Amino acid sequence: MTEIELIARAVIKQDDRILLAHKIGETNTFLPGGHIEPGEYADEALKRELREELGVETMIGDFVGVLEHKFTDEHNIRHEEINIVFTAAINETDVSSAEGHLEFIWVKPKDFEKRILLPSSLQWLLRKWLTDEHPFHYAERC
Repeated sequence: MTEIELIARAVIKQDDRILLAHKIGETNTFLPGGHIEPGEYADEALKRELREELGVETMIGDFVGVLEHKFTDEHNIRHEEINIVFTAAINETDVSSAEGHLEFIWVKPKDFEKRILLPSSLQWLLRKWLTDEHPFHYAERC
């Protein structure tokens, strides 16, 4: 039986760019954040994850949406995850990783595809949200 992973993610905006995380050695990018641990609320987990990843305190903002995602990895292992997305604000404009395996880049929404933002449906969901700011719920079926 596959466990469902609960993940809290952040949309951090600076001017017309969004902060994306990138695991060194991989080709894809993703929104900063991480797993919600037992006993944590999603916003608390996101605040903790951003502190661990970026080494900064953040202000968690509005609910952006929920994305359900299922995929099979390169080892043929099936994954199911629910991404809960919020806005977040940081005071720093020059961000660097507090974790050696990650790097962070500012990307314009029109360039999400070039950066292979995953889950792939986030590419258009975020562009739409940036336009209308209506929360989304989307189940990516694959």
